[in-house]
Amino acid sequence: MSSLRQKFLTFRVYRHRDASAYGQLYDLHADRIRRFLVFKVPRREDADELTSEVFLRGWEYMTTSNVENSGALFFRIARNLVADFYRKYHPTEEIDAASEVASRESVQETVATKIASDDLIDQLRGLKEEYRDVLVMRYLSEMNVGEIASAIEKTPNAVRVLLHRATKMLRARTSNTSGDDV
Repeated sequence: MSSLRQKFLTFRVYRHRDASAYGQLYDLHADRIRRFLVFKVPRREDADELTSEVFLRGWEYMTTSNVENSGALFFRIARNLVADFYRKYHPTEEIDAASEVASRESVQETVATKIASDDLIDQLRGLKEEYRDVLVMRYLSEMNVGEIASAIEKTPNAVRVLLHRATKMLRARTSNTSGDDV
C-alpha cells in the first residue's frame, strides 16, 4: 500500500473515526506487529494479546491526534507494551522466542531448522536491546529504514548505523560460535 494511501486512511480515522479505514490499516500492519511481538515475549498467546492491545491503543490515539506514520505509531506502542509487560508481569523472565516449525517438514529438516533458529535466537539475545530491536524490525517485520527511524525516534542515518553495527556484531557472534564446533 502506498504511503499516500496510508496517510489518507490515517486522516479518515482522525477526522471521521472511520472504522473501515482503521481496518485497512490493521490489515496492513497486524502481521508485522505480531511477528515483532512474538519475538519479544515468551508465549504466542502473550503476543496475540499484546497485538490486540496495540491496535486498541492505536485507535484511541489516532482518533484524537493527527498521526504522520501509522506503522511507526504501532511499533512505538508495541515497544512500550513489551516494556510494560516485563515490568508488570514478568520482571525476571528472559525473552524466549522459541520459533515453531511447520508440521509438514520432515523430522530431519525440523530438527535442523530448530537448532539453527535456537542458535540465532541465542545470538540475538546476546546483543544490546537496541541492536536486537532494529534487526527484528528490519528483517522479521520487514520495515524500511524510515519506518524504523520513526518507530524508535532516531534519524534514518542513525538507524542505518545501528543496523550496520548490529549486523556486524551478530556476524561476529555467529562466527565465534561456529568456530567452536570444529
